[in-house]
Amino acid sequence: MLRCVAYKEAMKAEWDRFALANGTIYHTTGFQQVLVDSFGYSSLYHAVVDTEDRICAIIPLIVGRNLGLRKVGVSLPFTNYMDLCAINEEVFQFAIESIQQIKNRSGLHYIELRLKDESLNSPEWNLNDHNHTFVLALSEGEDKVLAMSSSSNRNHVRKVYKNDWFDVSFDPRHLDKFYQVYVRRMKQLGSPAQAISFFKRLFDYLPEHAFLLTVLDKQTGAVAGGMILLTNPSNSTVYYPYGANLSEYNNKYLNNFMYWEAVRFGIRNGYQYLDLGRSQTGSGTYKYKEQWGAKAEKLSYLVYSGGQQAAGAPDKQSLQLFIDLWKVIPSFITNPVGRILIKYLLP
Repeated sequence: MLRCVAYKEAMKAEWDRFALANGTIYHTTGFQQVLVDSFGYSSLYHAVVDTEDRICAIIPLIVGRNLGLRKVGVSLPFTNYMDLCAINEEVFQFAIESIQQIKNRSGLHYIELRLKDESLNSPEWNLNDHNHTFVLALSEGEDKVLAMSSSSNRNHVRKVYKNDWFDVSFDPRHLDKFYQVYVRRMKQLGSPAQAISFFKRLFDYLPEHAFLLTVLDKQTGAVAGGMILLTNPSNSTVYYPYGANLSEYNNKYLNNFMYWEAVRFGIRNGYQYLDLGRSQTGSGTYKYKEQWGAKAEKLSYLVYSGGQQAAGAPDKQSLQLFIDLWKVIPSFITNPVGRILIKYLLP
């Protein structure tokens, strides 16, 4: 007989073992702590256990307020996907039924799931399948990885190294400078940025798995761009969830250099895959990642509202006016406001 039980601190070791063996670094209690401490969310984590109290599936669920100030549950904000890691279909279906009960019992307006390898076909759940993640295979080595990309991308990678414009660093002391680049780039894209404390907590709570890759202008030593990389040894994957670069370096192919250094990092450390993160179908980032030869994998974003009218997190189209305004409002306003506002976006 299966049971759904609320997470307790005594479950931490078993939860994290199960998460790392069957899921990703985002499933661990460390990432939960990052979200709770950074944004003041509530944790509503649950596990499905068998008769011997062994974990058979995990339900990482964060509770916060959305832009309409409704109390909602998301699994998980600031992640691209979050499977329940159920050991079989029976457990998965039990977990889904349990999530619906959690929603009603906790007074949530809706619950949003972001699935990748698991799928759910139910009229009770509203599906958005416009998001993809891109996974680049690394196991064949640098030459084969580069050969998978488009000819123009290969030329840009070779040109940036031939001209010797940049250095790469993995020194975490560059975080403050990287953050300045990140905030500036997010504003150019019309998006608020989380506080630097969010990134610092990644290194505090996930010290063995978080890495900062920064690109330095070789002439000036200035930080021109960077990526935060999270590693997951159990599925041999490096994840690229957050990054940015200064647009004035676009003509020097900084982005190509940065992505290629992430590839080299993964290969050098024995990882087989590089997950390049979420993009919407047909977007500019979708096309850019596609030219690397990465495999597009469709994500299922599902919302359960129990019959209430709820559509989950807003998409880019519905926020276009807000995005355009954000780009032109002065930074001395958007920077502090953005650090408060982003928690309600539940991105």
